[in-house]
Amino acid sequence: MNARSTGLGMRPSALGLPAPCPTFLLLAALAMPSAIAAQAPVSRVSPCSYRACGLSISPRWNGLAVVRGAAGTPAATLSFFWPRDVSAALRGDSIDALGVDSAVVQAHRALGLRRVGAALTDAGAVLGAVALVRALSAGRLRRSEGVIAAAGAASLGVSIPFQFAADGALSRAVWWHNLRYSQR
Repeated sequence: MNARSTGLGMRPSALGLPAPCPTFLLLAALAMPSAIAAQAPVSRVSPCSYRACGLSISPRWNGLAVVRGAAGTPAATLSFFWPRDVSAALRGDSIDALGVDSAVVQAHRALGLRRVGAALTDAGAVLGAVALVRALSAGRLRRSEGVIAAAGAASLGVSIPFQFAADGALSRAVWWHNLRYSQR
């Protein structure tokens, strides 16, 4: 390295400021296309169509089914009694699709709300059944069975807002999932 070199392919110009050497400029120009290609945006639009892969909600006797496409192929069910996670169906096959993160968050919210609602629903049903069996075995409705039945009815009543909130969260999750088809 000589006294006038500043290192890193730079040398002083006529004004005394560092100026790039031609070799450095050539290497930078050759590296440019690969740097631009590495930063190219990834398409967040699904290759599948809304008609074939879009999700919707369909009521079932035991909960809300998430169905796929115009054919209504079942993808998942958010059950009223024993809810299971439906986020895999709402995530789809692409983890970087438009709206997938929000769809999964809303699916998890729906599951949490449905679990609370299901616990209250199940407790209400069990308390109602216990009150009925005790009243039938005693041959009459005593005060204790009335209290148990009232607690069961209250539990069922309290579960309703949780069930509806879970339905709303599932609806938002489906909306976020379907957002990936809006850019077509």
